[in-house]
Amino acid sequence: MTTVMLNRHVLRWAAGAGGQYLPGPPSHRSLVTRTFGGGLDGFDPSAFPDVVVCDMLDPARLEAVVAWVATTRSAGHIVALHEKDLLLAARVRAVLGLPGPTEAETLPFRDKITMKDRLVAAGYTALPRYLPLSAFTSVDELPWRGTRLVVKARRGLGASEVRVLPWSNSAVAAAVTDLRLSPADGEIEEFIEGPMYHCDSVVEDGRIIFVSASRYLRNPGSFGTSDHLGTVTLRPTDPPRAELLEHNAAVIAGLGLQNGVTHIEFFGNDERGLVFCEAAARPGGGGIDECVQRTTGVNLVRAAVRLQAGDGALESPPKSAVDTVCGVIGLLSDEYPPELENELRRRVPGLVSYAATPAALPGGIRHATDYRHRVVISAASQEEFEEQRRTTLSAHQELSGRSRNNDAKWCGRSGS
Repeated sequence: MTTVMLNRHVLRWAAGAGGQYLPGPPSHRSLVTRTFGGGLDGFDPSAFPDVVVCDMLDPARLEAVVAWVATTRSAGHIVALHEKDLLLAARVRAVLGLPGPTEAETLPFRDKITMKDRLVAAGYTALPRYLPLSAFTSVDELPWRGTRLVVKARRGLGASEVRVLPWSNSAVAAAVTDLRLSPADGEIEEFIEGPMYHCDSVVEDGRIIFVSASRYLRNPGSFGTSDHLGTVTLRPTDPPRAELLEHNAAVIAGLGLQNGVTHIEFFGNDERGLVFCEAAARPGGGGIDECVQRTTGVNLVRAAVRLQAGDGALESPPKSAVDTVCGVIGLLSDEYPPELENELRRRVPGLVSYAATPAALPGGIRHATDYRHRVVISAASQEEFEEQRRTTLSAHQELSGRSRNNDAKWCGRSGS
C-alpha cells in the first residue's frame, strides 16, 4: 500500500534525505507538498516519483487534494507533521477508513480550551486559569486577578498567535482585533511568570517509550523583542527534569494520545512550581529535534513519520546514559557577517553546526523559530553551555558592528 505524505516543512526535515524516514520503497510513496519554505528542498525524483504540488492556502481545497491522492493511490496511511495539517489528515483517514491518529485523539492537542478542559476532567491541576473569550464581556468579570493577561487563538500556531497584555478591556479588544478572532475562536488566561521548559516524547500504544526534557533560553513569546531564542537539553540530574517528566506523563495520560510524538511546554513559577502551558502532537521545531538526537540518538521527526506510517517508532533504543547537553541558539538578526561561521568555530569549542537562513519573506521575525542564524552547541554542563552562548552572542555583535563600520567607511569614500 502507498503512504501519502502531506508536507508543509523543509522536505529533508520532514522526510529525511531521499525520503528514508518513510518505510517502504519509493514506488509506495506519494508526496503532497508546497514549494514555499523548502517544501521541495533536496527533492529527488527517484525518492518521490509521485508528487502533487499545491499552494496550501485554501484548507478545504487541500483536504480535497489529499483525499483524492489517497483514494487514487490506494493509500494505506497518511503522514502529516505540521500543526495546520493534523486535523485535516485525521478527517481524511476517517472518511477512507485508514489507521492513524483520529480527529477525537488530535483535537485536544489543537484546541486550547478542549486541551485544558480535558486535563481538568482527568484531575490535573497545574494549569493557568482560563476562559473562552465568549464567556465574559469585561476583565472585571474574570475569576482571577493580576496585572497581565494572555489572549490566544484556540487553534493558533505557537507564539505567533499569542498576545500578552496589560489588564484592560481595551488591550483585550486590540488583541482580539489583531488576531482576527471571533469570541468562539479565542481563549483568555492568566499570565504565568517564570522560565519555560518543554518535554518531547514518543508515545506508542499508549506508553511513553522515550522522553527528553529541555529549557528554553528565553520564552518563545518574546520573539518580537529578543535578539535570540533557543533551547538546551537537560541532563538526568539537571533540575527540574524529574518534575517535568512527572507532569509530562500526567498530561499525556490526560489527553489520551495512543501513538505519536508530543511537544509539551511548562512554566516554572517561583510560587506554584511547574504550570502547564500547551501541548502539541508533533515534533518540536527550531532545532529541538537535532539537540535531542545528538544527546540521545532518537530522531523525533523520523519517529513521528514511522508511527503515522504504521511502523514501530524507534529503530534502536535511546542512549542509556546522557552526560552532555546540546542546545540551539537562534539569532534573530538580519546581519550576516561573512566571517561569522569561521569565527564561531574558532571561539566556540562546542559548536557542532551552524546555518544561516535569510528571511523567506520580507519583514521582521514572523514566529519563535524564524531564526536567521542557527548555532548548535554541545557542552558538558548547563554552565559550560551558557558560557559558549555568551561567546556566540558576543561574536555576532562584534562582527556585525565591524561590518557596519566598514560599510560606512566605504560609503564615505565612494561619495567623496
